[in-house]
Amino acid sequence: MTADHEMTGAARLSRIFAEAGAVLYLVGGKVRNIALGLPGGDFDVCSAVLPKEAAKMLRESGLTVIEKALALGTIEVHLTHGGQKHIFEHTTLRRDFYPEGGAHRPYQVEFTDDVAVDARRRDFTINALYQNIEMSKVIDPTGRGLRDIQTQTIRAAAEDPAETLRDDGLRIMRMARFAAELGFGISDDLRACAAAHAHLLDDISAERKYQELQRILMADVKYGAEDVDGMPPHRRGLQILRDTGALQYVLPNLWEGSGVQQSEKYHAYDVLGHGIASCGFAPPVLILRLAALLHDIGKPRALQLSGKMTGHDELGQALAARELNALRADNRTKQMVSRLVGSHMFDLQGRAKPKTIRKCAVHLGRDMFEMLIALRRADFAGSGKPAGNNDSAVRWQTELDRMIRDNVPWSVGDLNISGSEISKMLGGASPKVGEVLNQLLWQCVSRPAVNTTDSLRKRAASLVKNT
Repeated sequence: MTADHEMTGAARLSRIFAEAGAVLYLVGGKVRNIALGLPGGDFDVCSAVLPKEAAKMLRESGLTVIEKALALGTIEVHLTHGGQKHIFEHTTLRRDFYPEGGAHRPYQVEFTDDVAVDARRRDFTINALYQNIEMSKVIDPTGRGLRDIQTQTIRAAAEDPAETLRDDGLRIMRMARFAAELGFGISDDLRACAAAHAHLLDDISAERKYQELQRILMADVKYGAEDVDGMPPHRRGLQILRDTGALQYVLPNLWEGSGVQQSEKYHAYDVLGHGIASCGFAPPVLILRLAALLHDIGKPRALQLSGKMTGHDELGQALAARELNALRADNRTKQMVSRLVGSHMFDLQGRAKPKTIRKCAVHLGRDMFEMLIALRRADFAGSGKPAGNNDSAVRWQTELDRMIRDNVPWSVGDLNISGSEISKMLGGASPKVGEVLNQLLWQCVSRPAVNTTDSLRKRAASLVKNT
């Protein structure tokens, strides 16, 4: 669905409102992105028409309307134009009243016909722009939105930034995310207020915090933002969360690494800073960036337990899983990230023999081993010290290339012998079938040339005879 088609659909929607004597505005991220020349942005619209009246009017025009949240003035409009289906969210202009604590949902709303009142309830000035769809005119009720787009500044929509953040504590993370995605700076008063109100994130659901964290971690992908102050977008977003203290309410176990110093010979940053820096060097794969951010999460706990950081990989595997579980991450992400964290100390000095590297690779699986290579590179680069020779990652990649070239089997399913054949050799079904297959696999990992039917039958017969 192209933006042109959506704008045409919005124009049709606007005409329906105009015929009823009302003005329909495009609002928020789409207006901001149009002003910035960027793609994307949700097609959110608003007007002074009350929600039930808007729903009735649109249905009478033949459109499908879903009464999404009438108490908040929100309905969803489904429109087909030129063979294209469009979905718009219409919200009646309103003023919100929130409970103490920044828990996001207002306990009371008042509908209004004043866009200036509506603008003050929004998060940032750059998202409080309204485009009169019929007139193609942009209205800037705060008087600062267009200027802040020009100066590339994230500023609270309300005069008092504390009001903006108290209304929804998640806006602290959104502040960091927009700064990262757009490459914008943050106004001094908003940044200071975010630091003073970081605790409001305690009232935000884990799911919403995780959603924003994912967006921050992939901030460089959204609009192709460039580095600011030498930091890639996602690292900068994380650094903003650290500087404001917000990160402790998102990843509390990771936060324990703040101020935990490491050997100056190998690290320029404390444990938390190293995780953030390593994440900055990780390729744009969410699982990999999470693993890079969390890979040393076990160091503070190891230090408390033994006075040393030895064993932090094993402790870190459990802590990473706990952190992601608390954020309600999906099981696949949780399992892959924690496994990478638990494996990241393998062959740290780059001295493992090819056979050992191959076994590690097959044990992890090809995709995971490729991620482990990328994680090791990010770990070294994120140390803040001259990388020296990152022999381990280079040797692993060399061995992986050889494995691919030699057609090394990655699982028993890649062997040129079946479990049923071995079962017959054993005289029937037996748990030993799996044992034989695994022994054959490890033989073939070391010597791929023996992965032939004849050779494996002979080897299997010998193994069966000795069981």
